[in-house]
Amino acid sequence: MIYHLYDDRGCDVICAALDPLRPLYEEFNDWILEYDREKIEGLFRHSCDVMT
Repeated sequence: MIYHLYDDRGCDVICAALDPLRPLYEEFNDWILEYDREKIEGLFRHSCDVMT
């Protein structure tokens, strides 16, 4: 997992797999910027579809 604090307004958190990010996604979902939201939600929605 990589945490990149880019300025005083926010950070990026990236990881090779979604599972380690899921707790952060669920707890801090309201922190996701609107211009990133559709892409990020699509990634997590797709991973749930694959798991079922």
